[in-house]
Amino acid sequence: MKPKCLNKRLILITLLTSLLAGLALFSPIPTAQAASKTVTFAATGTSFPTAYKANNKLVGFDVEVANTAAKRLGYTPKWITGSFDGLFGQLDTDKVDTIPNDVAITPERAQKYYFTTVYNKEDTTVAVKKSAPYKTLKDLEGKKVAGGAESNNTTNLRNYDKKIDLVTFEGRDDIYQALLAGHVDGVVNTRTNLNALIKEKGYKWKVLKGQAKSVDVALPFKKDARGKKLQQQFSKELKAMIKDGTIKKLSNKYFGYDITPNLKA
Repeated sequence: MKPKCLNKRLILITLLTSLLAGLALFSPIPTAQAASKTVTFAATGTSFPTAYKANNKLVGFDVEVANTAAKRLGYTPKWITGSFDGLFGQLDTDKVDTIPNDVAITPERAQKYYFTTVYNKEDTTVAVKKSAPYKTLKDLEGKKVAGGAESNNTTNLRNYDKKIDLVTFEGRDDIYQALLAGHVDGVVNTRTNLNALIKEKGYKWKVLKGQAKSVDVALPFKKDARGKKLQQQFSKELKAMIKDGTIKKLSNKYFGYDITPNLKA
C-alpha cells in the first residue's frame, strides 16, 4: 500500500473515532441511570387535605411535602393513585418508592419498612353531627362509626374501645356519605383531617374531645438498598424543611395552623 493512501486512511479513522467519541458525550442517559433520578410516589388522591385532587391535579400537604423534598434532592417525582389498602402492595412489589399519604408509624409497619423523620403528628378522633349529644369518644359506645377498611385510625379506635361499633368502607367518600346520610353516628379520622374537611365542605359536624391515639406520620420505604438510601436522603431533607419553615408554611396552608412545635428537626 502506498504511504499517501495509508496516511489518508489513518486520518479518516482518526476523524471517525473522534466523531463517535463526541456523539457519545451527547447520547441519551441510559434508562437505568435516568430511572435512578426518578422517585415514584403513591397516594389515594382522595385523602383531603393530605393527598387529593383539585382540578384534576394531585395536591395536599403530603403531596407538597414529598414533591418539595424530592426536587431539592434532585429527583423527578412521579405519582400513581389507588385505594389506600393497595398502596402498600405497590410498595412491596417495587412499583413505587414510598407513600406520602398520611401514613402513621405502627410497630408492625416499623418492622417491615424504613421510616423517615416524622413530618406530622396526628390524633385519632371522631366527628359527629353538631346536633348529636355526644361530647367524648366514650359517648359512642354502642354507636356506629364509619372508618376506612385498612385505615390505621380505624384500628386505633377499635383498640381504644371495642364497644364502639365500627363500620368500614373502602372509599373515603363513602365514609363521609355514611354520616351525611345518617347511616352511622360518626366518622373516624385524624383531628387535623376532620377539622380541615369540615372547614372545606361546610359540614355541620363537630370533632369530639379526646383521642383514641396519637401517632407519628412519616414516609415508609422498602427495606432494601434503594429504600435505605432514599430513607436517609429524605430524612435529612425533611429535617431541613422543618428548620427552614417549609413545613410550617405548608401546614398553615392546608391545616390552618403550624404543626412544627410538635416536631423534632
